[in-house]
Amino acid sequence: MTAEASLKTEEPLVNCLAVAFNTINHVLIGYVTIYLSYVSYMNGFGKLFTWHMFLCTIGYQFFMAESFLTLYSANSWTVLYGNEVKRRWHWVLQAFGFVAIFVGVGLEIYIKEDNGRAHFKSDHAITGLVSMVFLVLSMMNGLAALYAMKIKHLIKPIYIKLSHYLTGIVAFVIGMVSLMLEYSPRRMQSAENVNMLISFSSITIILTLIGVSKTMFNQFKGMMS
Repeated sequence: MTAEASLKTEEPLVNCLAVAFNTINHVLIGYVTIYLSYVSYMNGFGKLFTWHMFLCTIGYQFFMAESFLTLYSANSWTVLYGNEVKRRWHWVLQAFGFVAIFVGVGLEIYIKEDNGRAHFKSDHAITGLVSMVFLVLSMMNGLAALYAMKIKHLIKPIYIKLSHYLTGIVAFVIGMVSLMLEYSPRRMQSAENVNMLISFSSITIILTLIGVSKTMFNQFKGMMS
């Protein structure tokens, strides 16, 4: 078998594996989101802290993760759409995630201010703050990417896109870590549940970033060639 024939044989297998792992990722995203929404419900939505937990959960675990996946070629629910529609979905999900996260963090700041407690002292709070900074940078880069061709005389579009990818990845990863730092046996009902949530969330981070990592690698190759 020639090298070319071997590559053609392997390609369908690679595509099948990509679709399979993408499906697993959607299941994990959905499970963790639903479980943490249930925990929020049991905690009572009459409490502001519950809204902080719920909004940050759906912001990172659902909206941001799914926004990355919209642009992935193996993503199940956007595979039939063109690039323009995929980008639109990416923006819509990013916007919802951005709003949910900032409202959620804003509520926690209000709670601490109202109780006279110090801000951004715990690892959870510090990583959350860092993630928010990169999230703002990512949204700004995303806006610049929309007008990349109009400002190409100032900066090459590929640099804007790479910056958007990098800041978005950092915001997502640190934000997910911030969520995991707040999981506790008392709040999540058992140590086994904490381990499960951390494992599922960690797998989600890896599987979610496969598509954007491939895109960045290909763009780096294009820049070097």
